[in-house]
Amino acid sequence: MWEHRSVSNKVYAETKEMHAGESYVRLMDIVEEAVSRAQVAVFDHVSFLKYIPQRGPWKALTASDISNQDPRSRYIGPAKARLLNTNLILGSSWIEAERFKFERRISNVAEFLKQKTIINANMWTPKQLSTTQTLVFCSAGDEERMGGSFLTGDGPSSNHPFLGAAEGDDTEWEPILWGLGHRGIVPDSDPLDKCFYPSLMHRGVSFNNRLGWTRFSPAGFGKDASGYIMTRPNTWIWPAVNGNRESPTAFNLLVNLPDRRLSFGEEGITDIYMTSGKTSLYCLMGMMSSSTVRQMFGAGSEMVPLEFHCIEPGLDEWIASASDEDKYSRLFEVCASLGYMLTDPGIGGLGGAAKRRRLLIYPRDQGNLLTCVNASQVADHALKSNYESTVFTKLDQADFMNRVTRRFKAYADLVAASEVAQGSRWISQADFHDGEKKQVGPNVHSILSVRGYDIMSMDEYIQTFNDISAAPDRLMRRVVQSIATNALKTVYPLVDLGESGDEAPYSHIFGARDENPLVYYTDIRFLVPTSIDKMRHTIGARGADRGRMREAFSALTNADPMTSLSIQDICLPFLADLGEDSWQTGTGLNEDEIIVEVTMAVNPSRVWRALLEPTTKTTFDLPKGKKGTAANLWGDIFMHNDTLHQRMERDGLSHYLRLLKMAYHWSNDESKKKHGLK
Repeated sequence: MWEHRSVSNKVYAETKEMHAGESYVRLMDIVEEAVSRAQVAVFDHVSFLKYIPQRGPWKALTASDISNQDPRSRYIGPAKARLLNTNLILGSSWIEAERFKFERRISNVAEFLKQKTIINANMWTPKQLSTTQTLVFCSAGDEERMGGSFLTGDGPSSNHPFLGAAEGDDTEWEPILWGLGHRGIVPDSDPLDKCFYPSLMHRGVSFNNRLGWTRFSPAGFGKDASGYIMTRPNTWIWPAVNGNRESPTAFNLLVNLPDRRLSFGEEGITDIYMTSGKTSLYCLMGMMSSSTVRQMFGAGSEMVPLEFHCIEPGLDEWIASASDEDKYSRLFEVCASLGYMLTDPGIGGLGGAAKRRRLLIYPRDQGNLLTCVNASQVADHALKSNYESTVFTKLDQADFMNRVTRRFKAYADLVAASEVAQGSRWISQADFHDGEKKQVGPNVHSILSVRGYDIMSMDEYIQTFNDISAAPDRLMRRVVQSIATNALKTVYPLVDLGESGDEAPYSHIFGARDENPLVYYTDIRFLVPTSIDKMRHTIGARGADRGRMREAFSALTNADPMTSLSIQDICLPFLADLGEDSWQTGTGLNEDEIIVEVTMAVNPSRVWRALLEPTTKTTFDLPKGKKGTAANLWGDIFMHNDTLHQRMERDGLSHYLRLLKMAYHWSNDESKKKHGLK
């Protein structure tokens, strides 16, 4: 087990040595004091204006009935800093090195978090200035990117991504808490290896942003194909996240201060970034089992549901590139992991409102994804808290909210179980061959969506308002043919996604009349980095009518655009980079770049089949000259280990175990039927 000890930054600053001298409990006061200090300053909007160039959204306009002359009357006032939410990144593979090769303007994790800080600063309104906290949970092997570990006596180097600074400069990030890592849990791990849990303050904007991460996982814990799904990680992840007031963990200290809502008016954790891999899943399981952490998962709302964000490669790409055993173990693991996220009763109880969360899956090779995700989060909060300066549409707010809520409920009833709807199941049924009758799969409680992005120029965007031109039709074809297909390939094979020869080439995806379509609902948002006033001037109207785009969608998909399509134009004031002299350099967006965001609610009963059907296509030679299935190849040893099953149930993993069994037996029985095996 770990020795949970910590040393405060005060001691570190004096001694420059990181020897454990204080317990977590004694550190509670230090952390609370540092965090509360960051919240007391009243927002000085007069000084803040000096950071903003007097152009773009801040340009003074001629006063009219649709615009105010002074930009301050549109956007600012005596705001108090307020912590809006906490984002969790479970498993640093969400932002692994490979991720950055698709980004145009972000090259490491520090830049991603700094961008998040700056973009979220754009959410401030006349009443409040909002900021977010991000915590990254990473495992062994992440030191190079995250800088999470030092040997005794060493401090951060000058090129450390967060804590490094050139000679004579201050560091950009201010750590307030240091800690010890694991102490030799497994052979070859270094007992003197120190890692830290920094709660980081970002200075140089108009507020402080706190970030932190917890590093765990013993050295040498490998990524073997199926060994890790067997037991609960009692010695590593669980102690890191499953804490209480008597024995708090680093996570409790940084995220779970008892009076957090009172101090900050915080809404809780609204976004969790994860992969379907072991670190993400076990972090979540550990947090679900900790009552002190569970209460931090916020109340949510229909507009901004608690969202889980996953990055996955395309189904076909990853099947083609993996070895047999890896390929099938991964298919089964992803099927069980997504199923766990969508059906686990603990996760089903999180959040408020209609208790409907959303699991979003992004393609791994999506260009500029991190920038777009950050901007999208700002759009979510802008819609929720400052409607006036953000939504550019004919509908007034009440009507807009009603429509969104109605649609959300309508397609949620198809998917998620509720008082009025049965919902769909994850894996319909499977025979466990243990004398019991057939087992029925668990009900889905969250909405499963895929999301893709594209960038377009302002000129291209403005043309789509011209009903006489072909621009709206061209853009809708691009949305369906390119962005939607790229996002859908993460959960469906490409053979299902191509154009058909019909008049409506995508009707088999969006317009299926068999009550079992691939996609239930499509949401297109244009995130426009400019002011509502400038947009109205440019378009010459108060609102945007997307009739032509709806017609084009209908022609391509045969779907009813009134019930299966939502198009919104959302202005995000002063979001983009406004030049080197601007405070907000580093957002990653240019003034003339529009983000097109396409989110599709997909059918979970089609997704689990898309994951498991590839495992039924081939037979293999097993020992003793027998023929077997992919399920045999992957799971026979696991399936017949009763002692392990009992241990998993004792450890609280019975729901996950049942999903693994469902996937195994469904696949095995289907394969045997298909290939005539005994």
